[in-house]
Amino acid sequence: MFAKGSRVSLIEKNVFVLSFTAFIITAAKFTWYPILPIYLIDLGANDFQVAFTYTLLTFSSAFMQFLGGTLSDIFGRRNLIVIPTFIFPICYILSAHSSYWLTLIIFLIAADSLSAIQLPSFYALIAESTQKTKRGLAYGFYHLFMVLGRSIGPTVGMILVSRMNIKSIFYLVALINIICALGRAVFLKETHKMRLKTGNYNFWKYFLNKNVWYIILIFSPLFMLNNLTIKGPFISLYAHEVLRLEKSKINLFFALGSFAAVTYSLLGGKIIDKIGNKKVLAFSVFGLGFFIFLWSYSPNFILIIILFSITYIFYQSCQIAYDSFVADITQEQSRGQFIGFIGTCNGVIGSLAPFVGGYLKNQFGMKTPFLAALLCALFSFLLLSFKKLE
Repeated sequence: MFAKGSRVSLIEKNVFVLSFTAFIITAAKFTWYPILPIYLIDLGANDFQVAFTYTLLTFSSAFMQFLGGTLSDIFGRRNLIVIPTFIFPICYILSAHSSYWLTLIIFLIAADSLSAIQLPSFYALIAESTQKTKRGLAYGFYHLFMVLGRSIGPTVGMILVSRMNIKSIFYLVALINIICALGRAVFLKETHKMRLKTGNYNFWKYFLNKNVWYIILIFSPLFMLNNLTIKGPFISLYAHEVLRLEKSKINLFFALGSFAAVTYSLLGGKIIDKIGNKKVLAFSVFGLGFFIFLWSYSPNFILIIILFSITYIFYQSCQIAYDSFVADITQEQSRGQFIGFIGTCNGVIGSLAPFVGGYLKNQFGMKTPFLAALLCALFSFLLLSFKKLE
């Protein structure tokens, strides 16, 4: 897949090992994640509390990214990927023992915070293991495995939920994370040689940089869009409460949508390398918002699957193009900090989306979160189309 040369072994090992272990961990998580809103209700949460829960989860996922990026620049990418993976099993074992929705969320927030700490190192490791002209393809490869996990996970989950309870699934997920942690510890190689000295965080160079804040302004609607759609609770809730779909069918259309995105990932990476990440991102943002809005009007299960699959392809394209863009505007020594900073800022703003969507849903009807998603998509599309990003 990658160009031949002296760095081939490093590229193949790092990108493949990271992508494959991410696939396994993601597949394990998505055996239960699509039906989490319903499980929270079973544990005593109401609709508002479910929406607020997703706000807390997305906020925690965002808030720790800057810390994770800074630690990555100081201690290296590999350490910030491997160590949190060893802690995940503890979070899932404790989750299995939770009998109240708020207790469960505390442990899931801990797991999402660890993921946030890892995230800047993921993107930095891929960027530093790949030639700049092949980054789109590399991120496409990574996201192919990620979305494959989101496809296989719900498929397996559809089988597991009919044979065991979610508590048992959490134990299984913990075991899988232990195995992946060992694999990462053995096979990942460090790429970050220009280490940032301890204490030299230089936070103010981001906080006072108007160009950085302009980038945050442009991408905040995208993060809100993600949390109103694929990463939020409203698709599952709408499918359960309005479309009257069983848990197994919810897992099924998530699985099929993810599978559709799998077929696009490598092609999407090549398109980005050819015509540029900004153009692809603008088009993909609009498609994501438009098709999820159409999806909310689906009259039958076949159309539900088709429109959701198209939506998921656009979501996948957004992820690849965004990662490629951020990698292109960063430098190795401070790459983790920069990725973490904009991830934290955009993620904190985006974490408001489930709360806003939950309010709109309760006040104005089940379709209004998807209308809000469409408006976010239009705003982000206009900013990307008519403003120059450097």
